[in-house]
Amino acid sequence: MNRKFSNLLIVLIAFTTLIMLSGCEDNSREDRLEAALQSGVDVQTIGNGNTTFRFEVLDLEDNVSVWYVSTNETTVGAALLDVGLIAGEDGAFGLFVSEVNGITADFAADSTWWAFSIDGEPAMMGVDAAEIEQGKTYAFILTRG
Repeated sequence: MNRKFSNLLIVLIAFTTLIMLSGCEDNSREDRLEAALQSGVDVQTIGNGNTTFRFEVLDLEDNVSVWYVSTNETTVGAALLDVGLIAGEDGAFGLFVSEVNGITADFAADSTWWAFSIDGEPAMMGVDAAEIEQGKTYAFILTRG
């Protein structure tokens, strides 16, 4: 009985550690983006329309690109597709973004993928479902692992 309890405790500790570390990875990506933005970034304006939002991209070398995107689209994904800042394929769960700002993520080749965030928090939906909200900042962060 004591051995079963010890094994259960070890599994519980390992699971808790894994959950904590996965949460740290999300914060680490956002911390990288914030640190890169502090170094000063040229901001570009792109698109045409009545609604404007801020869009940020962070690559693996911590290079940041920032745009103010003007659009008449209602979702972030449609607006970014329209101005050519993202590319991907439609799938069962919506748009799977594989390229942002000309940088391709290929999980099968090098374990990279694009993480989508809204106001510095991991998005709870895909970019094609994210309704544009005035004053929000949307970002893609190239992530490994």
